[in-house]
Amino acid sequence: MEFTNLVDYLYQRGAANFKVKLGLERIEELTKRIGCPQNSFKSIHVTGTNGKGSVTTALSQILRYNGMKVGTFISPHLVSLTERIKINGENISEREFVEIYNEIEEEIKKMDLKGEEYAPSFFEITTAMAFKYFEKQKVDVGIIEVGLGGRLDATNVINSDVSVITSISKDHIKTLGNTLEAIAYEKAGIIKKNNFLVLGNIDESPKKVILNKAKEVNAEKVYEHGKDFNSTNHRYFINNNMLDYYGINSEFKDLIFGANGTFQMENVTTSLAVVEAFMQKFGKALSIEKIREAMANFYWEGRFEYTEINGKKIVFDGAHNFAAAQQLEKSINLYFPTQKKIALIGILDDKDYKKMSQIFASVFDKIIVTSVPTERGRHPELIYEEFKKHSKNVEFIKDPSEGFNKLLSEKSDIYFFTGSLYLLGKIKELISTNLVAL
Repeated sequence: MEFTNLVDYLYQRGAANFKVKLGLERIEELTKRIGCPQNSFKSIHVTGTNGKGSVTTALSQILRYNGMKVGTFISPHLVSLTERIKINGENISEREFVEIYNEIEEEIKKMDLKGEEYAPSFFEITTAMAFKYFEKQKVDVGIIEVGLGGRLDATNVINSDVSVITSISKDHIKTLGNTLEAIAYEKAGIIKKNNFLVLGNIDESPKKVILNKAKEVNAEKVYEHGKDFNSTNHRYFINNNMLDYYGINSEFKDLIFGANGTFQMENVTTSLAVVEAFMQKFGKALSIEKIREAMANFYWEGRFEYTEINGKKIVFDGAHNFAAAQQLEKSINLYFPTQKKIALIGILDDKDYKKMSQIFASVFDKIIVTSVPTERGRHPELIYEEFKKHSKNVEFIKDPSEGFNKLLSEKSDIYFFTGSLYLLGKIKELISTNLVAL
């Protein structure tokens, strides 16, 4: 099977375009059938409402600069499915992706025969493929980002060495619950016995739920933001940000990192604490110089990602929920307080687009609302109607490529693409294949 055919097949597997099947029964059976590859490497498991992708990427960067072979599993991807599975920052090749699937296909088919309820989902299959690939590649550590929630997420079949919870805010409330405490309970499901647990900046009430779970399962150590590690003296410059870190065992003054956004200060701070905790657990030493080198080269695609194309200043930010929209507003006010800003925005139907539209309307001088290329983005007209309540300068262009061309034909200081990572992926694909006028 060719790569493109395999990708189409995986999407069509009753997955209804990334439909989630929560529960561990299928992934436990599938991984057992392929030899429990997730037990062949040390692992760090990362969850959180926002920040988990940034933290996963920063951890990968720091640990590989410190001489380790690092596998990362992230979701969603922006342009190619191969982005989800990486070794030392390099995507799995299309050929290897097909080969790994072929190795486990027979076991998937056997499970399919038991009925739809037992058929592994798109996400379960790609999770199992990542574990198998990391086993074959003999990685020293796998850094695994949770897909959704934690307790019932397919990635939770791993018995991690370090668990990380980056943040707790409201998202996916139909699945995870509509209180911070309920969401914290789901995220805390990744904590394992003998874990070193690292907590980002989390409010006291949901944090209490997490700490109770850590006690219940006998986590070995718990490190909390603001208590065991912190950062100060935050300085914001595009692609050249800086902080002072006060950690579990280390201090770094004037640490420079490329990733932009107010939220990255906490993500970088949490990432440094996770690396310290991981190294402490295994008695390994960290090179401060290597950390500085790693962080200077740390960028996170699609999160306040700044670039220039044909002289136009562009920011990609997949602010896909209310908390991320609030962070985008803060970042804009810090980096571009006086510049004219216009945006192409697509928001999924199941997000809190009423609140998000208020925030976006307050920071952009003009907005073009477009559709998001996924089943969960079928009603962009409703989102456009919401934006009209808050902005006088808003228009609707359903096709994202037409929206892109219209946006860049306008006069502005900065051009933004935001509201959904799926939209960003579509725009990046259009740019890379020259399907839009630049």
